[in-house]
Amino acid sequence: MSLDANSVQRAIAFAVVIFIVQGVARFVWNCRRRSLALKHLPGPTYGWLGIIDALRRRQIHRSATEWANVFGPIFRVRLLWFHAVVITDPELAREVLHSPHLDKLRYLYSFLDPFLGGTNLLTGHTDAHWKAVRKGVAPAFSAGNMRHAFKHIVERSGVLTGILAKSGPARVMNMDNLLLRESMDVIGRVGFEKEMGALEDFMEGDVGSGASVDVMLRCTHEVERRARQGPQRMLKIWRKDVRHGYRLMEQWQCVVRSLLKHMQLGTPGKGTFAHMLLRVKDPATGQPLTDAKMLPEIAALYFAGIDTTGHSGAWTLYLLSQYPEVEARVVAELDALELLVTPARPQPRELEWADLGRLTYLQAVIKEVLRMYPPVGLGQIRVNSKRDLILAGGRMSIPAGTALWVPHHAMHNVHHNWDRADDFLPERWLEAGTEYATRRTMPAEWYRGWAPEAAEVAPTSDADVAQFSIQADATGTTGSTASVGALSMPAGTTGAVPQDKRGANPNPSPAVPGLGNEIEEAELGGRRRAKRYFPFAEGQRHCVGMSLANITLPATLAVLLSRFSFKLADEMGGPEGVLKTEQYTLITGMAKGMLMNAVPRPGVAAE
Repeated sequence: MSLDANSVQRAIAFAVVIFIVQGVARFVWNCRRRSLALKHLPGPTYGWLGIIDALRRRQIHRSATEWANVFGPIFRVRLLWFHAVVITDPELAREVLHSPHLDKLRYLYSFLDPFLGGTNLLTGHTDAHWKAVRKGVAPAFSAGNMRHAFKHIVERSGVLTGILAKSGPARVMNMDNLLLRESMDVIGRVGFEKEMGALEDFMEGDVGSGASVDVMLRCTHEVERRARQGPQRMLKIWRKDVRHGYRLMEQWQCVVRSLLKHMQLGTPGKGTFAHMLLRVKDPATGQPLTDAKMLPEIAALYFAGIDTTGHSGAWTLYLLSQYPEVEARVVAELDALELLVTPARPQPRELEWADLGRLTYLQAVIKEVLRMYPPVGLGQIRVNSKRDLILAGGRMSIPAGTALWVPHHAMHNVHHNWDRADDFLPERWLEAGTEYATRRTMPAEWYRGWAPEAAEVAPTSDADVAQFSIQADATGTTGSTASVGALSMPAGTTGAVPQDKRGANPNPSPAVPGLGNEIEEAELGGRRRAKRYFPFAEGQRHCVGMSLANITLPATLAVLLSRFSFKLADEMGGPEGVLKTEQYTLITGMAKGMLMNAVPRPGVAAE
């Protein structure tokens, strides 16, 4: 029996319709399944679009902190059809971030692809390619290479102090931009053996490489807009700002391509990023990385090395300008080490490598700044798209496709993890082990019978989902409780504490009801406490270049603060203006930079 053409077409059309209907039904079922499994968790109220309004906030990183202070260490949110469990309990966060069954939620990181040129060390899955690149570049950040980088950091910091001295105290300087330029020069030298000259270009009107700092910053703003507005933004090419965004991305890619060309034309020194990248073998072919795969890795290393330290340095100068008593202690430490410019010591000795270990209080200041303003404030988001995940020794079963979000800003600033969380207190870091949790956020029974870092996948993707019921008062009022199975936990506090005019609360943070259960060493069984502080991420995806940042920040700040005191410029509108301009793009930064006056210390010679 033969079939005519129309019958075949109808059969094909029917099959396509069935396929689409099945796909939609499966999608709806999975969304409904996740929603039912998580409905007993506390969380903010929102419309059918979910937390879409939070994405419109300039300070999106602060949203999770505000929610955690109300709803406690475990709560749920939804954005469109994406469900997420937000975790600020240190033990559970450790289990999630060290789990081999979880990986990055690729969709969220895909917005970086046009900027970085494709998947890379920052945005890719933890697959064979990622492991090959990570293993290949890690030696570039060895102790020996960092000692080599140190001299370049000190030299570039000296150039920056010269610019400030020549400009004079009356001139308003964008310290965020200048510190980004210094970082660009350092990364260019130690990573690629290329003179970027970004600081010199500042004095010459940005006719050279220094202009790429502004291109980079504008690109990060464009990435943030695309992530906030969705992929449809990229289709609106009739809009002038969208077309400008495409041009910015191409300009940045030109900068990255110039670095690749520089690498290929020369012979990169041993230990540089360039040298290590050229030696990486693609696990799929056994050959060196192609240009198409090399470019995203160059872009990621270059960008991450510049943006993180530049913005963090600016936040440090800002907080010191608001806390003169803290600055005075930093100055006293520099003076004791004979690094401070004074009338009796107009030419102090040059900063040495060994001084980094002696600058105890300055290091404490930097750690406190990174606590309050973690670079990647949005944090780490993990997912297992195929299998349900069992956490906390079986107490929690997370449906496949549910994101697990560990927000860094919230981890660092919630009241259930820190005493006086809203206060700028560098002194807290003078005690060893401050980065580790000192108390439980849940009752002791919650932690018994399960080992951190032991997350498992459910036997099948259709495993029953335990509806662990955390039923909290939706208002998050003080004293309300929630249960996980038969256990009870505090649902939250009275909410976020308003910041004072300097950006922190001078009064102690309110006590979190039901907490204060100190962790006893005997309970740990030889294990370390879980971390509550990880400014450079945690788990195997922690920042490969954090050792460079941990040298650049104290060295640069020591050189600057030995010669200048920094005052917030009137144009910033005081601390209230700084808070308004604070924003999260790819890093916790500021929309208009950090405008300051650099006032020479007594003894600094006028240029």
